[in-house]
Amino acid sequence: MSDAEAVPTAGILFSVLKRGERDPLGPYSDEELLALLNAEQISIQDYVYYDGIGEWKPLHEVFEVQEQITHFVDDGQDTQRVGIAFREVSNVVGVGESIYYIAVQAKAGLLSKTKQCLILTDRHLFLMTENRKGYELEAHPWKAVTNTLMRDEGKGLGTFSILLGGERRTDIAHIPLKQVHRLFQLSQEMKEGVAI
Repeated sequence: MSDAEAVPTAGILFSVLKRGERDPLGPYSDEELLALLNAEQISIQDYVYYDGIGEWKPLHEVFEVQEQITHFVDDGQDTQRVGIAFREVSNVVGVGESIYYIAVQAKAGLLSKTKQCLILTDRHLFLMTENRKGYELEAHPWKAVTNTLMRDEGKGLGTFSILLGGERRTDIAHIPLKQVHRLFQLSQEMKEGVAI
């Protein structure tokens, strides 16, 4: 997907594959999907697919995940990227570890064509970068994060910086300022929780 192609902010579009059938139906908005369920034209046992999910899954599993994903797009995040980040991190988090926030770069850097995502859990700060083989996750436990910083770049964008072990600094630029503020606030809370 190029930067020119915008993901609808109204929500994800779903395709449905009824059990025992070959041709999918849709795409549908979540409201249309709910109406089809209420009219019993589809079942929660039927399969659903949307950009970022990776494979067809039963509707009852996806609506749980979809509800969680919509929780993370309050600050204008790219819904498709949030879905991918949520899926990737969900595969590696520990038992009982909760995902708190997902921030997405508004535009890629000059040298990179891919957008990065920052994912905050109660135990880790993850940096997700797309590469040729898929997605690479860099995980940092909160106790390894010495400090976090934020800087206003102007035009509604900011940079979020992570200082690891007092030695290595990683800057993630071009994140919408609202998301940078939220990242900073949550990272301070997470670090304080580790210190206690």
